[in-house]
Amino acid sequence: MANSADNSSPSIDLRCDHCGRPHGQMLRCLPDGRWLSPDNGWIDANGDQASWPDVVDYARLRHSRAVVGLYRQSAAARMAAEDHHRLCRRCHFVTGREKHRRVARLRALTRFALGDLFDGTYAV
Repeated sequence: MANSADNSSPSIDLRCDHCGRPHGQMLRCLPDGRWLSPDNGWIDANGDQASWPDVVDYARLRHSRAVVGLYRQSAAARMAAEDHHRLCRRCHFVTGREKHRRVARLRALTRFALGDLFDGTYAV
């Protein structure tokens, strides 16, 4: 039995709070963040109307399924349960770019430290 209240239900209209991409739909996307809305034309990365792409830009078109999820914006937001934002994957990584870079750097440094501890120093 399918639960009608879950996020995969097509009757729920989930959209990204930042760019407005609809959840679960296949979209035509350009590398600069523009995407083709089924009803509004081209939308830019901020959710505003955008100009139509030229032939060169359109040649780099790709198809992508928009997946919208709930994300917390900061450690302070973890204390407030209502401070969740619905973001698509692209907006989540763009808005949290610095945090993701810090985490990736810490993971790499941790791996080097464990290697130094057990295998000796690396010849870089």
